[in-house]
Amino acid sequence: MNFNDFGIDSASLAGSLESRLAAAKRAGFTQIMISAADIVGHPQDTETAVRAIRASGLSVTGLEALRDFEGLNGRMHDYKVDVAKSMLNLCDRIQSRLLLTEASSSSHADTDPEKIAQDLRKLAFLALPKGIRIAFKGLSWSRTVKDFVSAADIIALADCPNLGLAIDVFDVIAAGIPLDDLDAIFTPRVFLVQLSDFMLQEVRGTEEQLTTASHFRVFPGEGAHSDILSKFVVKLEDNGYFGNYSFDVYNTDYLQMPPEEIAQRARRAADWLGETVLRRTLPVPNMARLKSVD
Repeated sequence: MNFNDFGIDSASLAGSLESRLAAAKRAGFTQIMISAADIVGHPQDTETAVRAIRASGLSVTGLEALRDFEGLNGRMHDYKVDVAKSMLNLCDRIQSRLLLTEASSSSHADTDPEKIAQDLRKLAFLALPKGIRIAFKGLSWSRTVKDFVSAADIIALADCPNLGLAIDVFDVIAAGIPLDDLDAIFTPRVFLVQLSDFMLQEVRGTEEQLTTASHFRVFPGEGAHSDILSKFVVKLEDNGYFGNYSFDVYNTDYLQMPPEEIAQRARRAADWLGETVLRRTLPVPNMARLKSVD
């Protein structure tokens, strides 16, 4: 198996930054999603965190997450631009080529698509000299952009080569977004897909969705929605997606367990997706992966 397309989010693991990096590496992963808090919150200093990441042997899937950036005006906008510049510098220091940006939930955010596209265009231009891509993610509880189709429309409006889409499959399942909505997006503009499931058969209302998203996600293959998750991933790849997958499993219970155990759960999820759902095999010359033939 080639697992290089699968990574784990450091927020899925408990312990020090160093122990989480080591657990992901021992489980066979080659990449990891890093939170800015992992770096600036290191008990020694930021430089120590940067060295640990760069020495881990893991590539960085991306840095997360710039929030509530778009749709603001005046001094609030200027403040967020300063935050964005700082996060782009962190991206560069850990050799991450992607910054995840989540749609705003601020009550002060303008919902005009032209304004949102203008702000994201500015962010993309700030990232361009550093060779960093911006992956924009819609959120069902956002004030500005509630799903990946709406996010894709904004990205098309902004029209920047380094501005693309992040899709969180948890949000897709929880919000009941139809599979066919994937046909409405330009797949090469998808820069990142985040994977997780949950145990509830359904989430009832925004509050329960937020609570589940923040505390009760599980890995693909462990939850109640394996069928729809697998169909979504297969359709996404059939539509031409060849990018990275990140297991972003935020689970309060998992944070009370050794990081090695949780990393192994992630490895089993990668096994299930690679061998059963996507039926991947070892790479052969001039091919990124072999597609199953029905």
